This record gives sequence, structure tokens and C-alpha cells, in this order.
Amino acid sequence: MIIIIAAAYQGKKQAGNTDTTTNTNTNVPSEQTATETPVATSDYSKDLTPVEVATIKEAVVAAPGANPITKDNKVVTPEGKPVDTSARVMAADAPHQTGLLDKATLDDGLTKLSVSATGFTPKEFTTKAGAPTSFALTSADSSVHVLAFDDPSLAAIAILVGPGQTKAITFPAPTTPGEYTFRDDTPGAAAKGVVGKMIVK
Repeated sequence: MIIIIAAAYQGKKQAGNTDTTTNTNTNVPSEQTATETPVATSDYSKDLTPVEVATIKEAVVAAPGANPITKDNKVVTPEGKPVDTSARVMAADAPHQTGLLDKATLDDGLTKLSVSATGFTPKEFTTKAGAPTSFALTSADSSVHVLAFDDPSLAAIAILVGPGQTKAITFPAPTTPGEYTFRDDTPGAAAKGVVGKMIVK
């Protein structure tokens, strides 16, 4: 009987410790638009330092599922660590592509690129040196496309989209102004000249 009571008490105690609430920040930094989504913290926050938790609570995202942008305009991982644009694609500290998005619902301020066998539209976009940079990519035909940059400092930036799909990514632009070429990395596409460029000013 004592074992049954102890087991029931332990189950009740564990159920009472389950925290299903999320913390969201409603203080959007003035240099960012109010349409950006605040980031919710979850159970992983118990493993972070107080500074890392505060960083995430004050962050926003340019598109659902994109890496957070902190109040001081740093792009971070979901755990609050700075992203590394030269890391391997999909490494823990690399900027990650979002899941599938509805292109019609994306913020007007977000750069929107489309890609097909004939090329990127638009063929270029501009950003500021070191600034958080976000863009969405849509496959405008019935093929799979992969956007990747040529510069090794941007090796972690990649988006794969299937026919009609839209995904986005957020990362810090290079600190050195210049033109950074990106290409469709699917077999044969680069040979056909399916390239574009990001102009960093």
C-alpha cells in the first residue's frame, strides 16, 4: 500500500513540475519592424546561462523558424550562441533554413528570391556590412534547387527548395563590403549560369 501511495505522489509531483508555458518578448527593438515574430523560449533554456536566456527572450525572427536576431542586431542560434557563417551547412552553430513557408504571408521587408532553370529573380540584392540579413527562396518551377554561396566565409548559408516551395534564412552579412556570388548548386545548374549576387555595402 505504501508503494502505491508513493508512486501516486511521485506521478502527481512530476505532473505538477511540467511547465507548458512559453515566454515571448513583446519589446521589439526600434530598428526592427513590429511584424517580426518574438522568439519563444522552451525547456532548453534550463541549460543556458542567465545572459543567454535574456538574449533569447529579447530576440525576434524575420521569418518563422529563422535564426533569432538579438536586440543588439546579432544573429544567434536558438540557444543564444553567435552563428558561424563559415561552418558546415546544418552544423549546430550554422544559420539554418526555415521549414516550409507561405510566400504570401511573408513580411514585405524580407528579400524574396525565386529560382528556376532560367535563373534567379531578382539576380541580386543588397545588404549592409555585418548586418542581420534575411531572404526567402522560392522554387518557381517543377525542379529542386539549392542556393549556395561561392565564398568560403558563407559556406554555411544554403537553402534547398522543392517545386513551388518557399524557405528562408537569416545570417550576418560579411563585414567586408563587396559582391558575393551565389549559385544554384543542383547538378548542371551552375553550368547553365544560374547565379546571382549579394552586394554588401
